[in-house]
Amino acid sequence: MRTRILKLNVLLLTITLMIFASCEGLLESENLEEGLFSFWSNFDGPPIDIFVDNTYYGSINTFYSSNPGCEADGCVTVALAPGIYNFEAVEQVGNMGTPKEWDGTIEIKADVCSTLGLSP
Repeated sequence: MRTRILKLNVLLLTITLMIFASCEGLLESENLEEGLFSFWSNFDGPPIDIFVDNTYYGSINTFYSSNPGCEADGCVTVALAPGIYNFEAVEQVGNMGTPKEWDGTIEIKADVCSTLGLSP
């Protein structure tokens, strides 16, 4: 009888831990919803390389006279978990002079797309 109760308790404990672990995974994934951040340029110049936390995400190769909104053609859009990130943007001028550079921080918010225009 004692052995049977002990086995039953172990089984119930195992089931409880499995349920807790699966619920914890669901909560974690819900809290990690990505947000978007689009970089764009308002001047006609060379392409601009975009780095977020030292990772290259692409080059802006189209300019707009006003904010084109999120995920516009020729812009660079990153999808990341919510948080604050460092960014750097550098013109591709090759050997033709000193490139323009921008740096700072961006904030990614869950289920939100934010934008940043780079000006000369």
